[in-house]
Amino acid sequence: MYRVNRNLFRSLSDHRDRLFSISQIKRRSIIAVRNNHSVASEILKPKFEVGDRLFGYRLDSINPVPELCLTASQWTFEKNNAKHLHIARDDPNNVFAVTFRTTPEDSTGVAHILEHLALCGSNRYPVRDPFMKMLSRSLATFMNAFTGCDFTMYPFSTQNIKDYYNLMSVYLDAVFHPCLRYLDFLQEGWRLEHSNIDDPSSPLILKGVVFNEMKGVFSSPSSIYTRHKINKLFPNTTYKNESGGDPLCIPELSYEQLKNFHAKHYHPSNAKFFTYGNFPIENHFEKIQKIIEKFDMDESLSLNSQVQDETIWIESRRAEISCQNDPLAPYPDRQTTVSTSWLLKSIKDVQENFNLSILCSLLCEGPNSPLYQALIDSGLGSDYSPDHGYHNMTKQSFFSIGLQGIPKENVSTVNKAIKMAILNAYTEGFPEERIEAILHRIELSTKLQNNNYGLSLLLYLNNYWNHDVDPIQCLSINQLVENFRKNLASDPKFLQNKVKQYFIDNKHKLLIEMNPDSQFEQKQIDSERKLLESKLSQLKPQDYKEIFDCGQKLLAAQDRQEDVSILPTLIIDDIDRLLVKTEIESSNLGHVPVQRCIQPTNNIVFFNALLKLDLNVFPKELLSYVPLFVRLMSKLGAGRYDRNSLDQKIQMFTGGLNSSVSIADNIKNMDDFEFGIHLNSFCLERNVDKMFDLWSEIFDRIHFREDSDHLMQLIRISAAELAQGIAQNGHLYAMRRSASFIKRSSRLREMTAGLSSMAFIRLIAASNEKIDEIISNLEKISKLILRKEALRCAINAENNAISSSIGSLEKFLHSLELNSDPSQKNNINATPNANPLGSNIASSNEHFIFPFSTNYIGQSVYCAQYSHPDHPRLNILSSLINMKYLLKEIREKGGAYGGGSKLDSGGVLHCYSYRDPKIQETIETFSKIGLWVENTENFSEADIDEAKLQVFQTLDHPVPPGEKGIDQFLTGISESDRQLYRDRLLDVTKSDVLEVAKRYLISAKSSGVVVLGPKCDFTANQKESEWKIRLVSDV
Repeated sequence: MYRVNRNLFRSLSDHRDRLFSISQIKRRSIIAVRNNHSVASEILKPKFEVGDRLFGYRLDSINPVPELCLTASQWTFEKNNAKHLHIARDDPNNVFAVTFRTTPEDSTGVAHILEHLALCGSNRYPVRDPFMKMLSRSLATFMNAFTGCDFTMYPFSTQNIKDYYNLMSVYLDAVFHPCLRYLDFLQEGWRLEHSNIDDPSSPLILKGVVFNEMKGVFSSPSSIYTRHKINKLFPNTTYKNESGGDPLCIPELSYEQLKNFHAKHYHPSNAKFFTYGNFPIENHFEKIQKIIEKFDMDESLSLNSQVQDETIWIESRRAEISCQNDPLAPYPDRQTTVSTSWLLKSIKDVQENFNLSILCSLLCEGPNSPLYQALIDSGLGSDYSPDHGYHNMTKQSFFSIGLQGIPKENVSTVNKAIKMAILNAYTEGFPEERIEAILHRIELSTKLQNNNYGLSLLLYLNNYWNHDVDPIQCLSINQLVENFRKNLASDPKFLQNKVKQYFIDNKHKLLIEMNPDSQFEQKQIDSERKLLESKLSQLKPQDYKEIFDCGQKLLAAQDRQEDVSILPTLIIDDIDRLLVKTEIESSNLGHVPVQRCIQPTNNIVFFNALLKLDLNVFPKELLSYVPLFVRLMSKLGAGRYDRNSLDQKIQMFTGGLNSSVSIADNIKNMDDFEFGIHLNSFCLERNVDKMFDLWSEIFDRIHFREDSDHLMQLIRISAAELAQGIAQNGHLYAMRRSASFIKRSSRLREMTAGLSSMAFIRLIAASNEKIDEIISNLEKISKLILRKEALRCAINAENNAISSSIGSLEKFLHSLELNSDPSQKNNINATPNANPLGSNIASSNEHFIFPFSTNYIGQSVYCAQYSHPDHPRLNILSSLINMKYLLKEIREKGGAYGGGSKLDSGGVLHCYSYRDPKIQETIETFSKIGLWVENTENFSEADIDEAKLQVFQTLDHPVPPGEKGIDQFLTGISESDRQLYRDRLLDVTKSDVLEVAKRYLISAKSSGVVVLGPKCDFTANQKESEWKIRLVSDV
């Protein structure tokens, strides 16, 4: 998983942290959950002064940052010059990370494979893959490892101090004293192995976790495009290489090269340590010192890993690349992507990059920006080009803009439109209200607490600190804003001059064009075949025996039972039996239920609402339009405002007006659920009235008809976004599809957020001639949904703001029309639906053909609802089979990047695989789960305890103040329900797990299997009655 912080200020608070684009960070494994904490409102007083020494460290600087309620201290370990940044903040969700600057010289993926291998066992913890095993021995709120284009990071976070030092011990030993075993290199990196591992006469194939991961990464056109863009914009630096690994280059990496890379980069002299939270720094240093004091200083390591600046071009360049045809493209003849990228400024100049991040936002973000108007409003393409905007993940920042979904003949038209928009921005400048709206977002971001604030800070700072930029400059947001305002005040053309400097006069400009090639997939297959043939041609007769023996040794190692007791662990007694309660008050404002929750929100007011939909009344033919409706609600004009004015008001006074489909299962009835539209927004206390005024305008009337061209453009954008997302989330689509065969609420989820919904939006995106019908249906939904009597609301705010916020909410509710009969509102014909979701669908196996290199597979089992005593037992079972069975079979043996199981609150147990090179073997693995559990020698009571720890990681997730009580508001699961569930979880025994496995898995009411991936002989050769081979258009 890649993670990027596109704007200096946005990453500090974005609830939907944007994933890094393709050439930045790869995910190993992730637990990212929310925490029961409050916002830090006071700065912790520093204990030390500059020059103080502690456990071998020297304090170099200490700086309070009032706007972020923290104190930052920078330390140096004097023996080897290791750097340490400690962020003291009154936050119990503490973070640790160690980061190395890793600058690959080729595309073999050495840094990425080393990241995997480092976590496969160390001197102190020589078990195989202690990282994965610690997932079930910890209450971590986050565990991960990232490979970036020029760094490798090992972060975790937890609220438990014992857990913190357990994980620190494992992480430090992993990076500084890894085993780096050859068999692990074969498993995680690449290997030649017989297709039938027990038959030495079977063909040899290429395998490996990272090898298959990167084949999956580059299965989507957007990933291919972003990779080439960065490689070609920096042709003389480390960024010309693919740090994650090019699948055609990965097999060129040798085991010796990997070990040498570790020796060259994984040293305290090339390391940066980060700690955050309210745990005392003294304990951190004491633990770290014991590991790093054994290393002497080696200044050459840090010097040799430095990234050189790219040579500035004297003239712009062009590049053309190809990709596969996109089966989800609304217009098959419009699949060209084109963009222009400019190299901007070294990120060592923090202020200038702050200025540039604002300038780039002004240029391309929102309907009032010149590039949006020139490119999106023009209808030339379906959406902006992938990974557009300002980027600072490289040592020199850059900006990209363009369009995707255009006819090839329109490339020059798009380039001219970009050039003219830039020139217009230079000559006309930017309205003051747009600049103020961006500065308002910055102010809001400094106050907003997300679900892992320390991790957000780490990821934001790392882009700069990795290149030895003083992180305090980056944290001093108020100073950056003040300097920006001074520059603007002293020079009214400050931003216009920047446009000229960086975009008009800048010759370091890359125009890159990507076109579909009908032979692309075959060429990839042929390239991999030639690579394999090349490897085989180099083999000597004795090599075949060695390959077979290595395969057998690896299989034996994967099956070997290990003594994991050497790993540190929490125990069940470390879990609090009592739930941490949240004080909630409920009342009515007129006919509308209102929940209020007083929280330390740092002067922000959070509004949530649910508009309940009655499926017995709501017209069945409109259901498919609901996900589109929620996507469009705040993106068109409404009430008194056209779309440009509404967007400007939203940016100026709120953090956004958001809406989504909500489906909440009834915890006491498997066949019942609540369907509705979830609205949410937040704002500074001074803007509460304005926030509700904007919601009032939307409830009054959304302008579907006034700008039908823009409406269709937004639909095309939605189709493009959904198509791009499937390569990253194919396993979710597979699970939703499989579950839709066995449960009504799951069927609705598939209709509103699955392949069916994607196919529907793709269909209407290509239906310009049906615009009147589309608008008519959206208007009907608006009249049926936006009703006061269907509404319930929730407010989270500070004690001194809760009353005024409720008063503003009350005025908003008074502005709404009350009509208790939705079928009579404006004469909408709402025919009662006896069975709005249709009859039960017969389960079948489905293979949806996509131009991917690997597969996503899902299967679901109908189990028991949340309130049933079996649900917590099933939850433990899910965790158990995930860590003890599926991980080993699907990832370690099968070579998939990921796989596992999950139990949802509605009582459906899902099994899945992610970027999986296999189909038949994975399906067989799913089918044997019950038999694996039946063999009681496969797991112990200690394993049950570990499964409980993993479940409680999610159950006790960090919840920021703005979200406290919202789960109960949306799902109806009360604290007494949660406490009962908690007690039942803690009391689960091995016999309980065996009992539910027999009841639900041995004789399971399972769905069919759903596969998303390339054509496969296994599914193609099955009977049509057993397997349906489909395209998305067939849904």
